[in-house]
Order: sequence, then structure tokens, then C-alpha cells
Amino acid sequence: MSARVAGRVYRGIQPVAGDRALAAEDANIPVVEAILPRESVLQRTVPLGRSTQIIASNVDIVLAICSLHQPDFSHGFLCRALVAARWRKLRAVVVLNKMDLCLSGEDRTLLAGILSVYEGAGYTVFQTSTSTGRGTGELMKHIRGSTVVMAGPSGAGKTSLAKRYIPALDVRIGSVNPKTSKGRHTTVTARMIPLGSETFLIDTPGLKMFSIEHVPREELQFCFPEFDEYLGRCRFRDCLHISEPGCGVKGAVELGSISGIRYGMYEAFMREAEGQQGNYLSAPSER
Repeated sequence: MSARVAGRVYRGIQPVAGDRALAAEDANIPVVEAILPRESVLQRTVPLGRSTQIIASNVDIVLAICSLHQPDFSHGFLCRALVAARWRKLRAVVVLNKMDLCLSGEDRTLLAGILSVYEGAGYTVFQTSTSTGRGTGELMKHIRGSTVVMAGPSGAGKTSLAKRYIPALDVRIGSVNPKTSKGRHTTVTARMIPLGSETFLIDTPGLKMFSIEHVPREELQFCFPEFDEYLGRCRFRDCLHISEPGCGVKGAVELGSISGIRYGMYEAFMREAEGQQGNYLSAPSER
């Protein structure tokens, strides 16, 4: 059912997918009079700005969706989405979609590396294909009874996943640009889709980047779950795990207990937060 939002509500708080609201009926049309307090949010920094954008509210799980190809896998995007979820204390899982495109030996090597990095960091990784249905049943069992928001680049298959669960869903699914291997935007606004059994899936527009400038620099270390075990092992209590001697995190990286790729992302995010030219998009470890 559609509803109209009172102007004063828009002026006070911009409603987003997942919001719970109080509404009154006006000429048989519900009018949203108030947005109830949000229990949780997923947000990002608005590109080229310092303000933040709330992507969804009252979320239980973040599905960080990516693909091996079409578009090509990016450690940078995935790590940013996971940091944003962790900073807001949201449970996150990784969804590797389009597994039907994993055909060559090189693809299988790439897949093994991704699994090693993210399962090693403590994340659950689902391998899915919306074309064949692979893994989608297992993913549904994992999210049943939860409100879930999907975050991922354009073309990774977020809307296709929603349509896999609700075949009659009236949505337009885009293709990937063959020249750039990037997805075309087809979802323009976030949409909450009921899947039954108290399960709700929030489909969001694809993002070119997931900015996390709103996360304080000194708190980035707490956004990498694999660091947790080693944070108390540093020589200095205010260690930021960059150049300090006697660092427990860096020691774990050297021993292979923490992925060098993930630590490289942490270093890049710390440089960005400090205002230096640490652009992760050009980092060798991004792909």
C-alpha cells in the first residue's frame, strides 16, 4: 500500500527503506505523521561531501554482494561495505554472486583466494547464482526472520536475487556494460520487499563506491573483526597499527594470521582518513 508523507516529516527526518512509521488515514490514503526511532542504520558518506546518507534502517543483516565477473571483483568495495556495517554493529555476510561465471582455472584460483581472505576474517561467505539457483536456498535459511539490506556495485545481481525469491516481482534488471565490465543503474531508490516468514529484503541502488569517511580514523581498527584478538597485544595502548613498534596486529600480519590484503585495505583507509593520497582504487591488492 502506498502512503503520503507529511511535509513536516520530510523536513524533520528523511524517511528511508526500513523505517517504521505512525500514519493516519486521510481520504482513504495513509499519511505518515511520524518516523519511529531507528534501532539501527546502514550509512555511507556522500561522495565528494562530508554529509552522510542513510541507506536503510532497522536492519538486522547486511548482505555485501559482489561477483567474480560482470562486474569484476573488488576487495576495495567489499571491505568498505563491511567496515560500514561493522561500525554500526550490524551483522554482515558476503555473497559471491554469478558463480555460474566461475568457469576457468584462473576463476577457481581467484575464488579460493577470496574465500581464504574473508572466511579467514570471520565472515560467512555464500556462493550464489541467480541464474541456476545455486546457494540461494542456503542464503534464505540464513536470513529468514530478519530484515536484510543488500549493498553492492551495480550489476552484481542484487535485484536478480530479489526476483529469484519473488519471481512475480515487478522490477527491471539491467545488464553489464561490455566495455567497462560495470553494471548499469536500474534500481534508483531503495525498496523493501517482503519475502514471508517475517523476512524483509531491502534492494538498494548499485553504488560506484562505498565511501566511509564518516567512520572516525581511530575507530577503523575496530571495524576489522580479525584484528580483535590482537588489539590488546600492542606495546602502546594508543597503537593505530601503522608504524608503531611492538604492534600485535602487524605481528599477526607478518605471521599470516591476518590477511595482507585486508591489512592493506586498513592502511589505505587510514591514509584516506588522514587526508593523504591513499586511493585504494589504485592499490595493487584491490583485485
